[in-house]
Amino acid sequence: MENSNYWAVPFVIFFLYCIYDAWMSRKLIRKNPDIPFIGSPFTVTPRFVLNLLYAAKGADIAKWGYQKFKNRAFQIVRNDDHVLLLPLSVLEELSAIPAAVASPNAALEHDLLGHNTGLNLILESRAHHSIVQRRLTPRLGLITPRLEEEIHEACNESLTESQEWVEFQPYKALSKVSARMAAQAILPAELAHNPKWLEISVEYTESLFQTVVITRLFPSWMQSFVCRLLPSFWAGQRYMREAKKLLGPRIQEMLLMSDEGTWEVQPTESDSNVLNWLVDTVKGADRDANTIAHVEVLLALAAVHTTLLRMVNVLYDITASGLATELRSEIEEVASRSEAWGKSSYDNLHKLDSVLSESQRMSPPTTLGMKRIFREDYTFQNGLHIPKGTYTAMPIYAIENDPAHTSNPETFDGLRKYRLMLEHGAFDGSDGDEGRKFRFSTPSRTVLNFGYGRHACPGRYFASLVLKILFTKLLTEYEFDFLSGSERPKNLLAHEFLFTAPWQRMLIRKKEKANCPF
Repeated sequence: MENSNYWAVPFVIFFLYCIYDAWMSRKLIRKNPDIPFIGSPFTVTPRFVLNLLYAAKGADIAKWGYQKFKNRAFQIVRNDDHVLLLPLSVLEELSAIPAAVASPNAALEHDLLGHNTGLNLILESRAHHSIVQRRLTPRLGLITPRLEEEIHEACNESLTESQEWVEFQPYKALSKVSARMAAQAILPAELAHNPKWLEISVEYTESLFQTVVITRLFPSWMQSFVCRLLPSFWAGQRYMREAKKLLGPRIQEMLLMSDEGTWEVQPTESDSNVLNWLVDTVKGADRDANTIAHVEVLLALAAVHTTLLRMVNVLYDITASGLATELRSEIEEVASRSEAWGKSSYDNLHKLDSVLSESQRMSPPTTLGMKRIFREDYTFQNGLHIPKGTYTAMPIYAIENDPAHTSNPETFDGLRKYRLMLEHGAFDGSDGDEGRKFRFSTPSRTVLNFGYGRHACPGRYFASLVLKILFTKLLTEYEFDFLSGSERPKNLLAHEFLFTAPWQRMLIRKKEKANCPF
């Protein structure tokens, strides 16, 4: 008879855990009692329930909070902690706070479970950030022909040669293109075309985000255990080992030659890649073959994931909006101005640049931005106090899509930024700050997908160039359409992340008369 009640034990334990978890939610919220809470009408809701709501409706929750408390901070609760979402009024001050006080890398590592996934390396080394900013960006004109050649070959291999409509999977085809473009920037020629590296670039990225999205559904005390039950976790570990095995010997050889003075980076196109610059500049604990190989994988992760997301969504948006003909005409007009097509030509594709901006406005890689973890107590000038250890962010998707900042935000208007450029005299010959501030690669107070201020994404100029090279090729040599009876595929949202569905299909055909300018 006594044994007959054992079935109730799990339910009692679960009930007690719910009480404890609800109490923890209330405790977290009371850390900042003057800051309103959003996500549930009840402050005693268990954390795991709030976290599941956030995983499913994170973008909507942030939007509701922003609309209700537009000029104030508000907070949400996740399994890992509570998040303070800051008002736009503190943007300038936030962007100027040193990383030693408010760390963007610590927030990124936190979101991507760095202690479990290996992303914690970004807290230990920032060499790659300065190299992309100071070495890669100034040399984009030098490597543009190399990128064009790679796009040409990648599209010829990944896309159809048929002039009849055929089905293809944009995500699958463009993932190969994205990986090859990233490799051209971060690796020397003898490694950039290695099939194993290109596989690692794509598969490691997919494995990591699968692990993160699933693991973050669980309480933080379970995450180290849960992630190790996932095939994607072990796949990611395997890809990292394979990357170090592939790159390690070559990096060790380069380090030895550099230390002996028998090799140094030359200011040439062939030597212009991140690996060469890392070997040339890193010091101390970072000057290790495995560490540099690890950094290369993380750079591939950043480049492949975000660029691929933009490639697919821009393709969808151009097709859905019917802008392909107008964009193609712009390419032809720019090409007709000069016999030499180069980086400056892409700078003059203002309509395409506008489409990139509008596509990212509606389909950003993340709905939260300007993320920080505060290393010490801080009080903003408006009196908002942030305790040490607090995770903060801004609801950047809600901010940019506020009707006060973007008219008719629910409508895709590919030439929205182009018209703003015209209104502000961007094409009057001077192209000063008024014109530049509407470019895809330029952050502004209400356009924060690339960050803002000193910590803005250093790879945004590379991403812009790659996208323009790709769509110059696609628009002049191919035609696209959706499957009969279908419309623009919707994106997938999980937590604050946005993804494109890899199984979606489109129609493609090769143009009979291709006139790509490169």
